[in-house]
Amino acid sequence: MKTIMAIDQGASGAIAWHEGGQTACINMPETPKDIIEFLEMLIYSNPDKEVKCFIEKVGGYVPGNSGPAAVKFARHCGHVEMALLSCRIPHQEVTPATWQKAVTGAPNYPKIPKEIKGTSRKQILAKRKQERKNKIKMEMQRRFPGLKVTLSNADALGILTYALMLSAGDGCF
Repeated sequence: MKTIMAIDQGASGAIAWHEGGQTACINMPETPKDIIEFLEMLIYSNPDKEVKCFIEKVGGYVPGNSGPAAVKFARHCGHVEMALLSCRIPHQEVTPATWQKAVTGAPNYPKIPKEIKGTSRKQILAKRKQERKNKIKMEMQRRFPGLKVTLSNADALGILTYALMLSAGDGCF
């Protein structure tokens, strides 16, 4: 049996998977041990299972976040990757721009003029981010009407959708 998994690795992210024609997702487990235990439960439920995973390729720093927040985020991403390695789950990184373009299309935002700086620029970027997140959530609700899609799990489901598109064309790993 083949299982395709997708992880939005932020602490408020999620893990989504598709197996045997069914799709499911959970919010990101809280601790490194919880992450490992969940992955072990998923892969060891059937020893003949083939598991492949896509994780979102992220940077350690998000503009506007504090240094300690960036460190916490980077550590959490490391915990996710080490959990995958310890469970021997092959994984591939995918950039947000790649999966989002494949799943919802490229955004049509005009360039922000260079003269707009500081708070005004941050407000424009925050508004665009919220619009993009809502668009992803609506698309995932359309694709997965049997699941409770939230802003927390929509990206993981979007990454999973991208992975399933690749898998259908034999481009998965």
